[in-house]
Amino acid sequence: MRHLLIIWQLPQFALGILFLLVLRSKILKIIDHKGSVVFFVRGFKGGISLSRFIYLNPKFEKDPFILDHEYGHFIQSKLLGWLYLLVIGIPSIIRSSIWNRFGLDPKRYHGGYPENWADKLGSRS
Repeated sequence: MRHLLIIWQLPQFALGILFLLVLRSKILKIIDHKGSVVFFVRGFKGGISLSRFIYLNPKFEKDPFILDHEYGHFIQSKLLGWLYLLVIGIPSIIRSSIWNRFGLDPKRYHGGYPENWADKLGSRS
């Protein structure tokens, strides 16, 4: 079953492995969060979820909201498969870039798509 899930999520799984190879020397800690693998990476700006691999800035280590939010993206990846990067990944990166660039209210960031869906999915589990 796990092999089918890898194939279903192959584009983001491959990117998750690539991130691991590139960032491995900066990984400070690794934890399991509800079946996902969370890497706390020195110097990483925020967070990204690629299949079951979640990469976060260490400042989020004790933040259950952010952990659950990124886990929600993992669930989106399981639901959408190959469409995840197009339907969730790209809109999320664009949204995050706009929020960071213009210093917009972080509370409003989670109020729109696809972040609000990730919040709902992550908090249910």
